[in-house]
Amino acid sequence: MGAEKWLDIELWDTPNECFEVLKSRGYRIATTHLGMETVSIYDMDWSCPTAIVVGNEGSGISKEALELSDLHCSIPMNGMVDSFNVSVAAGILMHHAVCDRATRLGSHGDLSEEEKEILMAEFSLRHSRSSLFIASEFAKRRQQQSTASF
Repeated sequence: MGAEKWLDIELWDTPNECFEVLKSRGYRIATTHLGMETVSIYDMDWSCPTAIVVGNEGSGISKEALELSDLHCSIPMNGMVDSFNVSVAAGILMHHAVCDRATRLGSHGDLSEEEKEILMAEFSLRHSRSSLFIASEFAKRRQQQSTASF
């Protein structure tokens, strides 16, 4: 509950429009799918930026999205289970991607120091009920630091 405040949500009218934007930002598109050309999530290199598309148990992912994606991946399952609900599948995928990135890159992220500072500022503003107070205090400290350096 409340996770929406940590997300930047963008809406598109078609999968094609969405995938074009993501690819222009440097993402490859991985769709979850069961089929002959499917790669296990454990055999993927997650060190490059990857957008993950997860379909629901009933209808899965649209044919258009499957055709436009760069690769299809699956979560290996044992026993008599042949699917997870969408939240479980997304959680497993993201957890594995973070672990793989940490192993390959030495950290799970690849943000610059400036991007990390911006993200932390956004986090602070979204997290606090008194975000205006925090922003005001931050501005005061910055002003004091710049005045002190002269």
